[in-house]
Amino acid sequence: MMKRTINLLWTGGLDSTCRVAELSLHDVIVQPYYIIDKGRSSTKYELRAISKITDMVRKKPSTKCELRDVIIVEMDSIPPMEDITLASKKLSLKYHIGTQYEWLARFARQKGLVMELGLQKSPRGKSYNAIIGESVLIEDNTDGIVQLRIDKEKSSREISLVFGDMLFPMPMFGMEKPEEVEEMRQLGLDDLIPETWFCHRPVFGLPCGYCSPCDDALNEEMAYRVPLSGRLLGSFRRLTYDPFMKIIKKTRH
Repeated sequence: MMKRTINLLWTGGLDSTCRVAELSLHDVIVQPYYIIDKGRSSTKYELRAISKITDMVRKKPSTKCELRDVIIVEMDSIPPMEDITLASKKLSLKYHIGTQYEWLARFARQKGLVMELGLQKSPRGKSYNAIIGESVLIEDNTDGIVQLRIDKEKSSREISLVFGDMLFPMPMFGMEKPEEVEEMRQLGLDDLIPETWFCHRPVFGLPCGYCSPCDDALNEEMAYRVPLSGRLLGSFRRLTYDPFMKIIKKTRH
């Protein structure tokens, strides 16, 4: 009997690494994908985290899965798909979801893949709020692995186009980040946490304290993940750069 393959997006961050940790305890094939966004300066840090965590997971006595090498995809290699792009823009206007979901949806369609997306519960989570607000979710429990998928017939057209080829793992979809940390502790895999990476715009190899993931960490009981240098730099930018940009925007109007 062939093993089940689970395709997932892995960024090296806490959410997707928590999912890799959970799946490592199951007798499945885990095939991670990483899509390179050339506009983000954190790529080398994320790939370094993925490489380190992959080695750690493979060496653990508790690991049952076959964790394959990450498949790296150039974002520019994904063909344009107008319907997905327009749907993403509409969702972005309403929920301000990130642009990564648009090209991830195009990639899934291009390759005919159904992919897991490690989304966690957060009142600040733009994509989470979009999914909760515009979709009906169906639960699937196969071999003890629980996943949610969008019912395309009962959900909005936009949410179906952008997230319709995604699966959302449980219990992560109902967890906030501190709960993910506790989950990994209970699994005995919390040594993976310090190896994860989250900052989009590192400064001298350290989290910047200002980008969206750093802001989330500071506001979701995870401030300890941002070093003092990042917290100080982030505070300085909020006190100086943000007011300056507001003035610039007003003068343009």
